[in-house]
Amino acid sequence: MKSLKCISIILLVLLLITACNSNTDIINGETGKETSGNRNPIDGGTVTVSTTRFQTLNPLFNRNNDLYQIHHLLYEGLVTFREDMSVKPLLAESWKFNGAESVDFKLRAGVKWHDGQPLIIEDVIFTFNTIRGSIRGLDRISIYRESLENIKDIVKIDENTIRVIVSDNVANILETMTFPILPKHVFQNNQAQLLKQDDLNVVGTGMYKIKEYEKTRRISLVRNNDYWGDRPYIEEINVLIVPDEEAQLSLFENGDIDFVHTRIVDWGKYTDDKTIRHAEFIIPDYEFMGINFRKNILNDVNIRKAIAYGIDREKIIDNVYLGHATVADYPVMPNSWLYDYDKVQLGFNPNLAATFLDKAGYMLRGNNDLRTNEKGEIINLKLVTNTGNPLRNQTALFIQEDLNKIGIQLEIEFLEWDDLKGQITTNSYDLFLGGWELSYIPDITDMFHSSVKGSANFVAYNNEELDALLDTYLIDTNPISKKQKFSDLEEHIVRDLPYISLFFKNGAIIMNKKIKGDLEPHRYNVFSNINNWYINTE
Repeated sequence: MKSLKCISIILLVLLLITACNSNTDIINGETGKETSGNRNPIDGGTVTVSTTRFQTLNPLFNRNNDLYQIHHLLYEGLVTFREDMSVKPLLAESWKFNGAESVDFKLRAGVKWHDGQPLIIEDVIFTFNTIRGSIRGLDRISIYRESLENIKDIVKIDENTIRVIVSDNVANILETMTFPILPKHVFQNNQAQLLKQDDLNVVGTGMYKIKEYEKTRRISLVRNNDYWGDRPYIEEINVLIVPDEEAQLSLFENGDIDFVHTRIVDWGKYTDDKTIRHAEFIIPDYEFMGINFRKNILNDVNIRKAIAYGIDREKIIDNVYLGHATVADYPVMPNSWLYDYDKVQLGFNPNLAATFLDKAGYMLRGNNDLRTNEKGEIINLKLVTNTGNPLRNQTALFIQEDLNKIGIQLEIEFLEWDDLKGQITTNSYDLFLGGWELSYIPDITDMFHSSVKGSANFVAYNNEELDALLDTYLIDTNPISKKQKFSDLEEHIVRDLPYISLFFKNGAIIMNKKIKGDLEPHRYNVFSNINNWYINTE
């Protein structure tokens, strides 16, 4: 593992600190699926959406999540994700693995850029070289560079085929090829410096193209009538550029925009309005308790299991997140094709928690509410988390109450940034309440592998069996055996509990009811299925 990667991951964890029993996304309400009153879709109409302010229009360098979603309408990768996060073809119509060394992608025929030029193999190679920083004079770091670090090269085999050569981690190569492809012909003949322009209108291959861009004000999109796939019904999409999510919600309430993608937990207040549709889905914000394995008492798996079974996660979700989160037993999206519901589930079970505490030698003795061992020692643990996150702070209090009920004394410290960082780096804690924003690439190596112990694996978990499972998974290219290997990983995690998983947060899209058609948003693309949306003109 490269040290820079490890450092960046641990910083991501710390930055995030500040800031269901179904295997499908949650589509709720009046409206995820239309069940009656469908009309025949017609062409035309305009939908107004919004994005918060961003630094650059270029999809390879953009770090704004709202614009990232808009980019799905404009640009495409070789592959993309289904709702269950499995990979499906996009600009590549098929692929073939050549053992664990490379994979060949066959480019889809007949695809044109928005300016009418054909998509060619050289466009993919140019984009790859741009991402990895091989373009002379381009010093900006792409958001996709780290995810492509295991790719040695991309080479042309023939006019329709490219070969992606990997150094390791071939199992996740398909997921890494979702990055948007840019046109080489726009930037050739010493025009590569254009990539550095923040207001550059880059042509794409998507179902919509940019008609007009007014910096800091709006982006006007129009339907791409030469789109290679199913052409959308909606003719235009206006994108207003606003300061923040609060402004987006205000504009939606006033009827100035037709669509909002939100992560606020009280979005349900909008669903009583009969003019509004909504769809809820799981997002990659994973909340967990990290366990400091440097502490002797927490090295006892019975103590860890007692804690896991003693926490009522559903109660936390209902009371803190207003029902808008999804219980998970592993750091894997519960709607993912890799999530195995056949494994043991860690539900709320205080009686089982008591059994594990008994096994650990901590009993209820006399009239004491706290459990003690034969020496009369109680289980006294310290949980650290950050200030400035009301939802996480309330979660900590619920956990404290639940653990007290099973005889464990829990002290909570709500810490400012510098103090929290100090506690983590000096290992001055027992339990850590925090979160990851998980990658679209299903690799949990940096959480648990012993090779990154003390950096990304900041809880210092060290287990040879899990190391071997992780290493074996990362070289498997067969979906069936890959799923089984990931299931083995999940089984180990739920059995040994290197983390105590809590839940994933849910997000939602909310829209004006004039927009008809089934809604199929998911965490990667909230505009999934937009080609089937249409405007109710009555």
